[in-house]
Amino acid sequence: MCNWDLSKMYKDKNAIEKDIKLVNENINKIDELKKNEKDNFIEILDLLFETDRVMDNLYTYASMKKDENSKVSDSVKLELELSSLYNKLQSRFSFVEPFVLSLKEDEQDKLIKENPSYEIFFKKILRFKEHTLSAEEENIISLMSEAMSSPHNDFYSLQNTDMEFPYVESIGEKLTNANFVPLLSKLPREQRKEVFEKYYDELAKYNNTFGSTLYANIKNLVILSKIKKYDSARQMELFNDDVEEVVYDNLIDIVHEYLPYMYKYYKARTKLLGLDEHHMYDVYVPSTKGFDREIPFEEAKKMVIEAVKPMGEEYQSIMKKAFEENWIDVYPKDGKKPGAYSWGSYDSYPYILLNYTNDVDSVFTLIHELGHSIHSYYSRANNEFKYAGYTIFVAEVASTCNEMLLLDYMIKNAKNDDEKLYLLDHHINSFKSTIFRQTMFAEFERETHKLVEEEKALTGEDFNEIYLNLNKKYFGDSVVSDDLIKYEWSRIPHFYTNFYVYKYATGLSSSSILSQKILTGNEQDLENYKNFLKDGNKNYPLVQLKNAGANIKDKEVLRTAFEVFKEKVLEFEKIVNK
Repeated sequence: MCNWDLSKMYKDKNAIEKDIKLVNENINKIDELKKNEKDNFIEILDLLFETDRVMDNLYTYASMKKDENSKVSDSVKLELELSSLYNKLQSRFSFVEPFVLSLKEDEQDKLIKENPSYEIFFKKILRFKEHTLSAEEENIISLMSEAMSSPHNDFYSLQNTDMEFPYVESIGEKLTNANFVPLLSKLPREQRKEVFEKYYDELAKYNNTFGSTLYANIKNLVILSKIKKYDSARQMELFNDDVEEVVYDNLIDIVHEYLPYMYKYYKARTKLLGLDEHHMYDVYVPSTKGFDREIPFEEAKKMVIEAVKPMGEEYQSIMKKAFEENWIDVYPKDGKKPGAYSWGSYDSYPYILLNYTNDVDSVFTLIHELGHSIHSYYSRANNEFKYAGYTIFVAEVASTCNEMLLLDYMIKNAKNDDEKLYLLDHHINSFKSTIFRQTMFAEFERETHKLVEEEKALTGEDFNEIYLNLNKKYFGDSVVSDDLIKYEWSRIPHFYTNFYVYKYATGLSSSSILSQKILTGNEQDLENYKNFLKDGNKNYPLVQLKNAGANIKDKEVLRTAFEVFKEKVLEFEKIVNK
């Protein structure tokens, strides 16, 4: 069967209505209990989590039904209704943190002692005590939040409404933000150059506006970090995951150390593509013709199960369950959501939505999403509801670790040099886009925020200069840093989600380290990794990764991930130079 089985969540409409009624009744009970919140606090908290678990089931089911076929109006209507109910319930959680933080120290200690199941939950809240202001001051910040988010909104308005990209006669198509990169990946070279120049010429017209928008965004964050008594904006943004700034800096340092191997890759690529010199408008062109054979889903199933053999029989058996118990909706269908994801509630299967198209990329997507789903399977099986969700910081580790295992398996079983070259390029590109590019963005953020903290007012020209210098550093002499690339920062939405992109890089670095331990280590290494999958959110991400065997605070450990990258580049270069 190639369709997921959502009937395991709700058999019929009556079952859905019953849970909706329960959630509404519980919200009313919570509101009543909150009239005396101090005496009823634990009862309220218990009821909140109990209700949230039911809501999790409802909203997940409704969203997946809509994604299965958005042309079914009842599914769309149900999802809208439950989205509203979900927000209504979540608003009832808003008093919890202020309440815990408002208690006197002896009351907080008593609360933890008398409620051991909430100890981790309360201690995570109390970490923010020294950065929490009075209720009145916090309310002022809350009232300002809409105004402080205006740079983010302005950026999206500029990108999607105000800019008018030109029609390109030579390709018979109008340029957009959405088609820019796909066009650069498939057009002949002269047309790529034309598209590149016309796109960035349009961005250049708005350089001053983009500059003032990004500066305002950074300035807002810097001011807020000072109000909240942090040493820097970066410290404030990393605090939630309990990540020290040295982790961020170590990542940048190690990436700098291995940039010569990225230059080597681009030199080999230039030769492979038959270019006289490699320009920025050539970056998205595939290095090879691709993996020239179809892979039906039945074959993909066998491949992914075989690829995770180093994970042991237990892991393989869970993966087999995904196929046997119909966790996966496999093929594209009319009305089905594009792309892929892993989702599910605490009480459901960890379902997977795919749009499988019988190519090698689909196989990588399959094993990636299975990595998420098996992580969720372990996490939910080993934690109560409130501790079962894992953080975004570690979310991509299990999925990309699976991709690494598949790459290793496929490279070892490659039928010829063309297949091997494609797979090596796939591996190197993962590092290029997820580690090197995101670290360049992270360095741009570090540099720009530092300047604003030093009271420097930054303009569009300042951002251009900083970005162009970084581009030259990260691409070296192997790629011509065309002057127009200095405007690229103004098309990156991640710069408005502050100090976030480094997580992509630490995630893939960690999975690279851990996949090597799984492939070459011992039983204890494998056990450590499985315990990581079982940990939910009881520990902070760096503790979880250290326990798993990837202590990314240690530069030497981090370096092992880049040694794998180096090895793949040298192998790629060797085949190209044959």
